[in-house]
Amino acid sequence: MNSHLFRVICILHSVIALTSGTLMMFYTEKASIFGHGSDIANKLKGSTPHDELLIQISQSFSGLLLFAIGLVLFMVSFVKDREFHGFFAGGSVILYVLMALWRVVFEWKIEDLAFECPKQALGDIALAVSWVFFLVYTWREKMSNQPAKDGVIPPPISDSKAAAAETKPKKKICCACPDTKKLRDECIVEHGESACAKWIEAHKMCLRAEGFNV
Repeated sequence: MNSHLFRVICILHSVIALTSGTLMMFYTEKASIFGHGSDIANKLKGSTPHDELLIQISQSFSGLLLFAIGLVLFMVSFVKDREFHGFFAGGSVILYVLMALWRVVFEWKIEDLAFECPKQALGDIALAVSWVFFLVYTWREKMSNQPAKDGVIPPPISDSKAAAAETKPKKKICCACPDTKKLRDECIVEHGESACAKWIEAHKMCLRAEGFNV
């Protein structure tokens, strides 16, 4: 189950990254207006055409990096190693928290970006929480599969032990194989033990079939 949950979260984050990266690469101005508003977007353009071009190229390159991250997330979603899932989820939580801290520490100082900073930081925290949910779910599933502390689950019985248990005699040797025992005893009384090897061996074979080691 946790593999499917990991894939869903990865694909969800991948779609967000791919969409945001595409908008930043090909629709830089519209993405800036959508993210910051028209007034702040106009201020962020730059004061000269040269500055405006540099900022546009920088934002487009940032969009390309974001698009690449989306592709990586999509490819990672098909990994089935559970240990990697936990490692990747933990690393993602740390990265999103660091991004939120960076916005609070640095973007907060810029007056034009200060108003949007809390909303973007909350967005980073929300993405981090999705991975925290995955880690908690994985931990609970792992704990539920472990044996209880007060009870001990017996180890599986090997094939040899199972076979021995199945062949263990279910009655006393004196009560086993009464028919062959009767024929053997009558033969020994009438003809002697040396002349009754056939009946003695037949009785032994019957006892072995009952699980006795004779």
